[in-house]
Amino acid sequence: MGQGWARTALALAHGYRSPVRRTGEVGLFLLPFASFWVVFRLVPVAYGALISLYRWDPLGEAEFVGLRNYWNLTGDPRFWNALRQTFTFAALVVPAILAAGLALGLFVFSHRHTRTGRWVEAAFFFPYLLTVSVVGLLWRWLLDPDFGMVLLALRQAGLRPPVFLNDPAWALPAVAFATTWWLAGYRMVLFRAALEDIPEEVFDAAKVDGARGVRLLGSVILPLLKPAILFALVLTGISGFIVFGQVLIMTAGGPGRASEVLALYLYRFGFEYLDMGRAAAVGVVIFCLILVLTVGAFRWLGFGSAL
Repeated sequence: MGQGWARTALALAHGYRSPVRRTGEVGLFLLPFASFWVVFRLVPVAYGALISLYRWDPLGEAEFVGLRNYWNLTGDPRFWNALRQTFTFAALVVPAILAAGLALGLFVFSHRHTRTGRWVEAAFFFPYLLTVSVVGLLWRWLLDPDFGMVLLALRQAGLRPPVFLNDPAWALPAVAFATTWWLAGYRMVLFRAALEDIPEEVFDAAKVDGARGVRLLGSVILPLLKPAILFALVLTGISGFIVFGQVLIMTAGGPGRASEVLALYLYRFGFEYLDMGRAAAVGVVIFCLILVLTVGAFRWLGFGSAL
């Protein structure tokens, strides 16, 4: 009996790891990712914030100007136009992507054991595998005013569609539509995976209580999908505020500046006008917008205590 207790105590002592040791082991696992994050994320953001305080000419010397670059932005109508177009694009694309992703996720989940569900999932996820350049060129060709298939089909149907990419009122919505087509498939897969994590007993109990259709969606499914909705909302919001490739390829910010967003404004001042200080200031503004969006999404969905 005494030897048995001794062996048990020895085994427990051998397997016991102090909190300090466990923290060290976790730190070792996180070290590679943390190193890459610091080098390729944190340092560039900090360096960009530093550049925003200078009149930074890559072909000349840098002059410290403090907050003058930010002050100059407030007096630039082009900046305010780009800010307004960015918010307009985000207001169009974020609800559209989330709604389309959720609807498709629900459809695929409810038809997960059928061939129709598999085909729908494959068809709508495929665009996400394309690069932004392919998506931009594809929709620029489809919406071309002379030989675009979309306009041709609408005209043959007896309609008089606007020339989307050349119309100031339709250029940004056209880019938002192409972006929704591109990104909704990933949100579909995300929501479908979250739905599969819900125990089947929950659905059975809800049906016994008479919860079906809209009531089942609002009272059972959406509350249980809050973590997935938060992730999708933040991810889609970031995509909305940093949109660049689609706008550059499809409209180049036109017609006029009807679709010039902040990221395109940043690109032009940084790499066309070589005003790196102002471009870096715009980058800091975009960073702050995304930070506010993320904090707001956490609080709106009831995760404020996690911040």
